[in-house]
Amino acid sequence: MAYLNTVGKPNILVVGAGAVGTTLAAYLMAARQSVRLLIRERHTAEFQAASQLTVDRIGGGESLRVPKPELFTKLDLTGIDFLLICVKHAALDGVIAQLPSTLPPGMTLVSTLNGISAVPRLRRCYPADQVSNVTVMFNAQLLSPLHSQITTKPQIIIDSGDSKLLELFNNSGMEVKRTNGEAIAWGKLLLNLANAVCAITHTTAKDLLTVPDLRAIYAAVLDEAVDLIEHAGISYQLPLPLPYKLFRQLILHGGPLPWWIARVRNGLQAGSYPSMVADVEGGRATEVNQLNGEIVSLGRAQNLPTPINSGIVDLVREFEGKPPPPYLKPAALRARLGL
Repeated sequence: MAYLNTVGKPNILVVGAGAVGTTLAAYLMAARQSVRLLIRERHTAEFQAASQLTVDRIGGGESLRVPKPELFTKLDLTGIDFLLICVKHAALDGVIAQLPSTLPPGMTLVSTLNGISAVPRLRRCYPADQVSNVTVMFNAQLLSPLHSQITTKPQIIIDSGDSKLLELFNNSGMEVKRTNGEAIAWGKLLLNLANAVCAITHTTAKDLLTVPDLRAIYAAVLDEAVDLIEHAGISYQLPLPLPYKLFRQLILHGGPLPWWIARVRNGLQAGSYPSMVADVEGGRATEVNQLNGEIVSLGRAQNLPTPINSGIVDLVREFEGKPPPPYLKPAALRARLGL
């Protein structure tokens, strides 16, 4: 098969076979790259039983079906050029513990984790020029081993000038943009502050952009975060062609326009939800500490209160490990936050 012609290609190890890792591995295979996928040993039989790697595109179009990559259960960096870390923050300690104290020359660690804390942490362990960040702009859900679905357009933003890294997804269907610095990562974090709002209310992205109470909550969460980020002198750039004040007005007073833009520009589909919704529903640990919690930590550092994001964090933590969680109606959450 043409997909298997990887002569002269860099060797890529994808660590984490969840929704993001599965999706990125599939698009790398579509780009005819040499890909290995690190999976948990206890899931070996399930992954071996899968005949191919599949990404369903809910927004229309045929599913992406490619041969499955080589599967590994032990982290081995021999011959690896790019190591893509596609786990959630709760698993990052385990990945770092398996890495050597010195990376092989020429190898690059690539973080795809939400938030802005993973890359600085990795750069405390390794030279800055061996660590890059990829901001994942697509929404993905894992259906079964080696089978994911995306409910938005496939897009990533790479913070690197490395041409080889920037070209990994060439001709795959994945849209790749380049950035320089953390401004986009901070902007994506701001958008992701909505994840906890949806998780607490068990609602979708469409609900967030169309239900008045949810729109008011989201705007308040953003206002608190943006005020704090600007006070701290941190550069941020929303991954949208809009300044924050206009985006805020759109959220609060745009009627059906925010949802229309999300569907047309980003391919967001009705029924899509942030992964934190599924984590809370399943009683799993969430990444709220790395999202809304990042704003709370910044507030402490700046000696400024963050009652709205703190309240959001407290509620998500209260829900963790308690399936079924005591979800709140949007109006009840708004009252709980004093909005």
